[in-house]
Amino acid sequence: MSADQALEPLGSLPTLFERTVSRHGGRTALVVDAPPQGAPRPRVGSSLTYARLNSLANQAARQLRSHGVERGTAVGLHLDRSAELYVVMLGVLKAGGHVVPLNPAHPRRMLDHIVTEARVRLVVHQQEEADPPRWSGAEDLTADELLVQASRLADGDLAPVASPEDTAFVLYTSGSTGRPKGTRIAHRGLARLALPVPGLALTEEDCLLQQAAPSFAASMNEVWLTFLNGAKLAVLPPGLPSLSVVRRIVEEQGVTLLSLPCGLFNLLVDNEPAALAKLRAVFVSGDFPSPRHLRRAAREPSVRIFNGYGCTENSAISALFPVDPDALTDSDPVPVGKPLPLVGMAVVDERLTACPPGDPGELVVSGAGLALGYVDAALGEGRFVTSPETGETVYRTGDRAYVTADGDIVVTGRGDGQVKVRGYRVETGAVELALRAVESIDQAVVKPFRDADGEARLVAFCTTRDGEALDAMALSTALMAELPDYMVPSTYHHLDRMPTTVNGKTDRSALTEPDDVQERKRANPMANPLEGVVLQVWRDIIGDPEVAVDDPFLGHGGNSLHFVQLASTLEKVLAVKVTAEEIFRNGDVRKLAAHIEEKRASGLPR
Repeated sequence: MSADQALEPLGSLPTLFERTVSRHGGRTALVVDAPPQGAPRPRVGSSLTYARLNSLANQAARQLRSHGVERGTAVGLHLDRSAELYVVMLGVLKAGGHVVPLNPAHPRRMLDHIVTEARVRLVVHQQEEADPPRWSGAEDLTADELLVQASRLADGDLAPVASPEDTAFVLYTSGSTGRPKGTRIAHRGLARLALPVPGLALTEEDCLLQQAAPSFAASMNEVWLTFLNGAKLAVLPPGLPSLSVVRRIVEEQGVTLLSLPCGLFNLLVDNEPAALAKLRAVFVSGDFPSPRHLRRAAREPSVRIFNGYGCTENSAISALFPVDPDALTDSDPVPVGKPLPLVGMAVVDERLTACPPGDPGELVVSGAGLALGYVDAALGEGRFVTSPETGETVYRTGDRAYVTADGDIVVTGRGDGQVKVRGYRVETGAVELALRAVESIDQAVVKPFRDADGEARLVAFCTTRDGEALDAMALSTALMAELPDYMVPSTYHHLDRMPTTVNGKTDRSALTEPDDVQERKRANPMANPLEGVVLQVWRDIIGDPEVAVDDPFLGHGGNSLHFVQLASTLEKVLAVKVTAEEIFRNGDVRKLAAHIEEKRASGLPR
């Protein structure tokens, strides 16, 4: 039986969700953490049962149809994590449309491109000000307006519209041309998550944490593993996660399963290990996991640690490997395991012929999770191909891998310019194009480097048109207007000229991080002891004893995960609550220390 035939009786995502409602209608479907003091309260409440969520989504679907949403209509959701997000998302799917997540944290120019390319007809957003953003070629309204209008409509289930082969989501990732690349996720690609996952035994008694951005494929794991199995979804507040908030929500809501990118997992293990104490399972994915952190997490007797593999082109998590801490080594990569039900995975050679166990090749995926292709179909040429051995369509992931004698897959690296940064897939060529578009930059090369725990960070090597030194903060600011934050390099190095090979091409292998830091501007002396404390914490986090109080966080080794770690450490050291967003806004140690002092003096929450 083919994957499509096996899924056909299950139906589309709305059909499967309604099946969950019929079985678990009185159980809690989702709980959203309370908004900060002074923020608007959610119209639909912060806790919804499956029956209530279904009723609200049915009303939203009917109202969306009055706005022209039908089978095949693209609807953009410019919404942070909130109860309204899940109501509207389900409403779009029930109306027959498909969801195009528009991450409010991403640059507006990038979102405009997505709206145009994906032919978004309607954008539902969260803006409440008098002059909300307008989207070219698309109608727009706030989630609040939509739900007020919908509240007068019937709340019974609608007749099914979508089929398992219809598009459910369009998710955008980094593209090598500098333009984001839209992947069309079919209903069947996520419907497979309703099937039992070997070794996991997910039930309605479980609770999953929702921390990934809705525009990121990892959120598909969290949302649909929950909604298709009658479990509870505990939703983090919008923005970068606070580690103390993660621990609190895990404890308050009885979270049993976490799905985390490697970097965030490492931070949680180092800073809030108590969050693991009552968990049943953790999926770690997105990059090469740190054996040290896996061993430490495995000390908790109740938790089972899985190393996972997934890619947007296969819709959601594709393979899981139960980690045995006693079998881990510091030199060998951790396997990603065997494919989940209805997923095909193989390691092949250049002719797409399966490699014998132990022989390296390229990882390809197939089966029910396989995407319908890209919005720009031309981008799929050479990627979505026909297997000469099976005749089925497979996706060439670009990941280098091999199969063990036990049948487990081990991913060893990339065969192209892609790299996983904090769980996100990045085309380094796209970052280089954005850098070269900056007026002062002549040549630019971006390379990934890994820290001691295997976490990747992007480093840019640039020459300038006038030979002047780089302004790291100005470069970061310019790039953040064009790229998501995870694509912005953490460090910039100025070169007089690019190294070249004997053939005159850029010699990327010769680009290494210098041992000295003489190219940096040296800082002014510290103004007060608080600056000294914050500076030492920051130096410890980024591993650079030479960084100074007025060196910008961005461009001198810092990234958003470092901000999360700094916020967590300052809360413990100084007993002051500082969010990652506050760290980003203040920009360097001196400004951040002044901000902390101002909070203390004004009596703001600490």
